[in-house]
Order: sequence, then C-alpha cells, then structure tokens
Amino acid sequence: MNAEWCHSRAKELVRLAGSRDMQRIARELNIKVLYNDNFTNLLGMYFCKWRNRFIFLNSNLDDIWLNMVLAHEIGHDQLHRDLAKESQLHEFELFRLNSRVEYEANAFAAHLLMDSDEVYAEIKEGCDEFSLARKMNCNINLALVKLQEMAKLGYDIRPSGASDSQFFRRIHV
Repeated sequence: MNAEWCHSRAKELVRLAGSRDMQRIARELNIKVLYNDNFTNLLGMYFCKWRNRFIFLNSNLDDIWLNMVLAHEIGHDQLHRDLAKESQLHEFELFRLNSRVEYEANAFAAHLLMDSDEVYAEIKEGCDEFSLARKMNCNINLALVKLQEMAKLGYDIRPSGASDSQFFRRIHV
C-alpha cells in the first residue's frame, strides 16, 4: 500500500460523498450494506462476487463501532477487491490485524474517518492520543494508526505508542 495513494483516495471519497458518513460513502461506491442479527463475534465482512460488492455488518454494533467497522470494510473494498474476488475473506481472516491486509484496511479507515488537518491541529494544540480518539469518535488504536500514517506522510508528529493490532478482536457485541 502506498501511504500517499491511500490518504488521497480516502480524501477523494469523502469529497465525492460530501461527508464522512460511511453509509453515504458506501452508497456512493455502490456497495450494498447488509446487517446480520446472527453474528456473534464477527463485526463485519467484505464480499465481492460478479461485480457486486457487499459489506455485512453485525447489527448489534453501536454507532461509533458501526462507523469504524464500515470504514474498515470500505478499506478492503478499495485496497483488496482483487483478493476478495480470488477467495472469500473468511471471518477468522478478516480481523487478524497483525496482517498487512488488515493494517492497510485500518489505515484507510482512519483516513476516511478523520481529517488529517483537523487531527494535526488537535495534536499541535496539545491534545493527547486518548483525547484525540474521544474527539474523533473512534477507538484509541485507530487514532494511533492515523497518527502513524500521518507521520509517514511527512506530518511533524510523533505518535507516542504503537497501536494494539488486535483491538477489533477485543470487541464484544
């Protein structure tokens, strides 16, 4: 994944949708979003077949987690569609976040959910990572991914900690 392309593509999707509303971005991309009451540990899943793209979401997610999981799955759509066509992304693979594929989907989600200039301004004002996560309505680990990606893009910031690569796994719905 090219960090600059990922950041630029996420910004373009937000511009096209006119919003950071993940439902609207999914509609703009012509991705069908479906909800499942029967998911137990699965938060979401991306699936692509015959040019039809689907995101399945756990209907028990609260609004903040729903937005994060949907952004993550949109990341798979934008970055890993070919992988989804070759083989289904199974439950046990989807949130194994120590993999490159899952980190990339999180990086894309972080760019979709958080404006870089707004994040940069908050950090320069002295906002710590935990406060930033609260202000941005996301998990601290996704905020840390955003900061790591911004550092790669040349922003003058130094994230103080590494993100927990398993944070999606620890969610109980």
